[in-house]
Amino acid sequence: MAQHIQSLVIDTFRGVRNLEMTDLADINILTGDNNCGKTSVLEILKSTEMPESLKMWVSAIRNDKNVPVSLGYSYYEGFQDLFNIDDECKEIKYSIKRSDGEVTTVRVMGEENEESLTVREIDEIDGVNRDWGSDGNIENSDEMIVDVSKLKLSIYINNEKMQEVSVYDFQRKMNLAFNNKTTDYTEAIYISPTRHADGIVFLNKVLDTPDLYEEMLEVLREFDNGIISINVDNANEKYRRGNVYKILSKNHKKALPLNVYGDGLKKAILLMSAVISSQNGILLLDEFETAIHTSAMNNVFEWILKTCMKLNVQLFMTSHSEEAIDKVLKCCPDLQEHIKVFTLFQNKEKTVARGLISRKAIEAKDEMGLELR
Repeated sequence: MAQHIQSLVIDTFRGVRNLEMTDLADINILTGDNNCGKTSVLEILKSTEMPESLKMWVSAIRNDKNVPVSLGYSYYEGFQDLFNIDDECKEIKYSIKRSDGEVTTVRVMGEENEESLTVREIDEIDGVNRDWGSDGNIENSDEMIVDVSKLKLSIYINNEKMQEVSVYDFQRKMNLAFNNKTTDYTEAIYISPTRHADGIVFLNKVLDTPDLYEEMLEVLREFDNGIISINVDNANEKYRRGNVYKILSKNHKKALPLNVYGDGLKKAILLMSAVISSQNGILLLDEFETAIHTSAMNNVFEWILKTCMKLNVQLFMTSHSEEAIDKVLKCCPDLQEHIKVFTLFQNKEKTVARGLISRKAIEAKDEMGLELR
């Protein structure tokens, strides 16, 4: 029921080239050496939500969101890094086949050239407002010519051009409004390995789902056996942005903010709430086991897998951990036919994916000593 995407072919994206992943399962584990392309596959899957949108591709730029673009690397550099560094032609290309048999091909083309602009034109592009004075200049510098680099990006869906935009090497501001969807794609939620540290979760949806909320609390008692409830505290709402979630526990005199708890509990709540928010969509968990203690893995992972199946969520998870992968493969024996492990390998010509259904993966590992990672 949750196989929203049946197959994925990535011709080129970052360091991934000529990768074919066929017969995708409801629950997919991606593993392999460092720099084999696991996170890149998740980024491509995230883009399938709205591939015609520039904002969707900006979200693939790996920049520390806590560091302003002006202090980190620029949009120009970020887009450059989406292309394979070894290819002269700047191109991202992939195809997906959906559960209804529809095949969608996405291409992002980059054309690089030099351009001469005045300082005033540069300020207009970058959204800088200067007081040029009544004579329209500041010491005549507005007409000074500067040579800049420009990357023209063109986005195609099934060979139809959907959007074209130029990105300059000096640019620190961009209009990143989502353009209107032209196709009916499936929503995808991506969770990075460290997102739990922000204390930002998807609890609004959870609090609207009483039966799953009760199930979550039972699992979370692995971390704090006195947990009674999780609630939204809006007492000082006008003085802050966003919600503050508090946990009421028998082990404390009053409800405590989620942020004062350890990373394990925060990560568990993030993952479980993300499952509920992904109903009828795709959930992408990068290094899913990060911060989860091994003693709590079985219960947390079992709930995630069963709830994904219940809510029609297709799950993709990356991991380096042999123990975490083993627990996912074995925690739900009745779901093993719905789980598949893809081990990625890089060679000079292509990225290769070896796919094994859960039962075969367990047999290969336990009886034949095969390394799944």
